[in-house]
Amino acid sequence: MFIRAIGTNVYKNNLKANSLNFTSRKTGATNPYSTKEYDPKRASSDIREALEVLGDKKLELIIHNASAPSAAGKDVGIGSLYSESSKKLLIPFLETYGFSGVQVDPEGMRPEHDASPYVSNSFVYNPLIIDLEDLTKPENGALLDKNVYKTIVKLNPAKGKIKGDYEHSRDSFDIALVNVWKNFKNKSSNLDSISNPQEAQAVSELSDNFAQYKQENGDMLEPYAIYSILTNKFNNDYFRNWPGEYQNMYNPRNEQLISQVKDEHQDEIDKFIFVDMLAKQARDKGIEAYEQAGIKTEGDNPVAFSNQEVWANMGAFLPDYKMGCPPDGDNPKGQAWGFAVLNPKKLFNPDGSFGESGQLLYDKCKKLAQDNQGGIRIDHIVGLIDPFVYKDSPVDRTAGRLFSSEHNPDLRQFAIPRGRHDTAQRFGAILEKIVLPACEEAGLTKDDIICENLGAIPDHANDAFKRLGLGGMVVTQYHNGMSARAEDTIMLGSHDTLPFVSYVDNLYGPYGQDPFNHALWPAVENTLPRKASHEQKQKEFDKYRFDYNRHQPEVNKQAFKEKKFAELFTSPAQRVQIFWTDLLGMPQRYNTPGTSSGNWTLRLSSDFDKQFNPEMLIKSLSIALKAQDEKTVRENQDLINSLDANAQALSQMPNGSKLNLHV
Repeated sequence: MFIRAIGTNVYKNNLKANSLNFTSRKTGATNPYSTKEYDPKRASSDIREALEVLGDKKLELIIHNASAPSAAGKDVGIGSLYSESSKKLLIPFLETYGFSGVQVDPEGMRPEHDASPYVSNSFVYNPLIIDLEDLTKPENGALLDKNVYKTIVKLNPAKGKIKGDYEHSRDSFDIALVNVWKNFKNKSSNLDSISNPQEAQAVSELSDNFAQYKQENGDMLEPYAIYSILTNKFNNDYFRNWPGEYQNMYNPRNEQLISQVKDEHQDEIDKFIFVDMLAKQARDKGIEAYEQAGIKTEGDNPVAFSNQEVWANMGAFLPDYKMGCPPDGDNPKGQAWGFAVLNPKKLFNPDGSFGESGQLLYDKCKKLAQDNQGGIRIDHIVGLIDPFVYKDSPVDRTAGRLFSSEHNPDLRQFAIPRGRHDTAQRFGAILEKIVLPACEEAGLTKDDIICENLGAIPDHANDAFKRLGLGGMVVTQYHNGMSARAEDTIMLGSHDTLPFVSYVDNLYGPYGQDPFNHALWPAVENTLPRKASHEQKQKEFDKYRFDYNRHQPEVNKQAFKEKKFAELFTSPAQRVQIFWTDLLGMPQRYNTPGTSSGNWTLRLSSDFDKQFNPEMLIKSLSIALKAQDEKTVRENQDLINSLDANAQALSQMPNGSKLNLHV
């Protein structure tokens, strides 16, 4: 494992018994680097060079905003990838270890009591990504009173803990942003009274920017602002629990009621728009900092539409059906997500133009693609090809795949005839005619799109997906890494899977020897030289198999981890993503699907960069290089020697030593 997590004892030395052979293959000479101490500058350079030699692999970190670190004394209970803390802690870390990209979470406004980013509003920015401390500074208008900010930090119940506190953060931001809005109105109305010229200029610019932002985005944001107002009015954030006339304000538009709410709450609507502008500005500044470091940020397009989006566009959705996952061996009752389902009959008009549903989906995809020029992950791709829908329960007789349930009386009207020469094209129409054009208009290509195709996907849906040449995801907890295509993204696990270290412990522990040995063989095969014989593979496999070496479990598990990490770099996939807990070797789980407590709040500690041990990353790249053809190995022997020596130096450091490895 690779980090000492707060409150746990999970950092352990890699065992010397499992160290690599540091003898040069080319000459038989001793590694010229082996007597030297760990060299962080050389390690950083070696990592980048190794990625280039291995086919210009893209190494990317998966981390959500809430998990971003906060510097000591600046923790408001939740992280932001665009905060000053992230700029000072996370970006240098990514630079040091060769990361060229960050896959973020959906960054829209979340429901009042749900920390999940996958039920957020894609048209409104999440205000929790705003760096509150920045708003106390004169160069940003000094809009937030310093004592308010300091009180939020002081009262943070998650201070020094490994998990943030979403409820505290949401409540604290509400208080802070009320203070910000009040100060902005006062200062923008009395610019001459501001003694600090820097502060006065900032407020003046903010005032001009707000006027423009309101003009350009006010109509789009209006219903979402009203939704927020009505949530407070009725003390409930689900519109089905509101009085009838308010449930259907936009279905069709009730101009009289809308005007009444606007007249009574114009100040709150303006505040909503102003906060959205602040969130976008914070995000834009943050992305600029990543790009200056050569790091691209990639967004996430959730398959779900938020309650706000459904309420404001109710005619675009089927009135009775919800989206979920079908029953399977692991989930005999299926998964009742409760997501709204776009009305298939309103995707396209008879003339081929977008209908109400198609336009909403297009606008959503285009906005998210415009915001994420590094690329975009499309959540639950089968939900855009042939979603599984139900009325009351995933096991109800009315449940089925929306476009392929020709024998279901309730869904027959939406079924796409199969067996035709254009079947795959017809199933892929939503992707081909709506999603991809929206992304392309926003400046992205197919190479910039990652499709989340995990779980059971019907063959016809898989055919439609592959016909378009899109890249999917290969999670090596479930699949052989060599099954990946060049356009795919490979990873040890995602935000929904077991932490990598827990996965390995489970393989080796309660499930007995067969699962471990079954997973070990491809890990061995995929990380040995390409021309290795079956006998060589068998010999390496026998060194670590459960039944041959049950007396040395830590050695066996460590070897397996190294090989699985190396498999990320020997696979054909050009894009390698590592979820942050897997990189750090943490056993805590970020999200457990099907549960609602304790998810989405796990965070990096303020000193994660000093506790991180890069030995696994360095060693896996060396293993991957040694698995290449003889010519590549020969031409890069010096690089291999350097990687090996740094890995060896790290393995010999004292247990628990604080490694300040930045260059």
